[in-house]
Amino acid sequence: MDRSVGGKDCGVLQLAWTNPESELNLLDLTRFWLESVTFLAGVTLSAAIVQSRHSKGTIGSKYDRLWEAGVLADCGIAPELQVLGLLPEVKSLADTTNISDVDRLLRVRGLFMSVLTKLACSRDALATMRAGALTTAQKDRFGFVDSLRQDCGSKLRALIVYGSSISGSSFADYDVLVIVDDPESFLRRFAGTSPTWDGKELNIGVYSPEELVVMQRLSGDNLADYGVCLFGETLAVCKPLGQLIARNFSFGVVRQRQQLGMLSRATEPPLPSDDDRRNLYDYFVKIPANVAKGTFGAMGNRLPKEAVLKWLRDEVKFDAPLEQQRAVSDPVRPLAASALATGAVLETLNERLKLVHPVEFVPVQTEVR
Repeated sequence: MDRSVGGKDCGVLQLAWTNPESELNLLDLTRFWLESVTFLAGVTLSAAIVQSRHSKGTIGSKYDRLWEAGVLADCGIAPELQVLGLLPEVKSLADTTNISDVDRLLRVRGLFMSVLTKLACSRDALATMRAGALTTAQKDRFGFVDSLRQDCGSKLRALIVYGSSISGSSFADYDVLVIVDDPESFLRRFAGTSPTWDGKELNIGVYSPEELVVMQRLSGDNLADYGVCLFGETLAVCKPLGQLIARNFSFGVVRQRQQLGMLSRATEPPLPSDDDRRNLYDYFVKIPANVAKGTFGAMGNRLPKEAVLKWLRDEVKFDAPLEQQRAVSDPVRPLAASALATGAVLETLNERLKLVHPVEFVPVQTEVR
């Protein structure tokens, strides 16, 4: 970050890792940013297909992320991506009109998985997650297991649940990972079905066993620490604590930039009643809670939703449920408040965790000609 006063350069502000893990000091922050941006864009594609959570705007944002990756490949920052020919691939897909939304999203998904596979080059330890005998309570709560097993047949490798459905008695939906040999066939079959169980939505992420390892290498958590395998077995990645915290901080910064982008669009003239951006406001207002919960979870402190919301109110003076209500009629102020709260969450957590610290200003020497 350039530091200037009155238009005159006086130094460069830098951040350095406080955490002593050698893996962090070896991180290339430009590539780290690319990994985080691409992961966050790619991880939502199953929901985009199964729950029909997509629009022209969201598909366009996926193109943007792939295009950025292609540019970074061609300029030598991520040279391993050059073989994918991302720029012509994205242009060709964007120019194609005689294609269904599902086919388009599946092609986008294929490009993302190719990029993520190239980027996920770490060699962190692997652990095997295996299903044990389900308790009576688990059988009652996760009764969708038998149905998914029947739908997937012999191609199913594992079913894993995570999130609030395994951590508390009160939850809004089920987060489920479906590990199958042929993800595309599953996604085509379930496209637009928005499956539910016991009146609650099944948020399904669909991956092959190899794809799951790739996604876990770039995630901000260790699946084996917080997920429960209900059927079969699969491999999960075990990443060191410093890397987990750094990744969650990176996700927080990426999400805050997205909040600011959404805020700038929300200040435009009144939106038509059918504008698809309205569906995103609720999600963007919840980002401070998601960042806090993810970072605490990386440290092994898996707080329930209510505890996270209380922490936000106490520590950063942000009332997420109230701002979600306000966003329905007037999104601008809640979006602005949530963007500021995301920054406050990152700053507050860094004061506690001491992940990074500012380096003294380094004078910039300019040669006079």
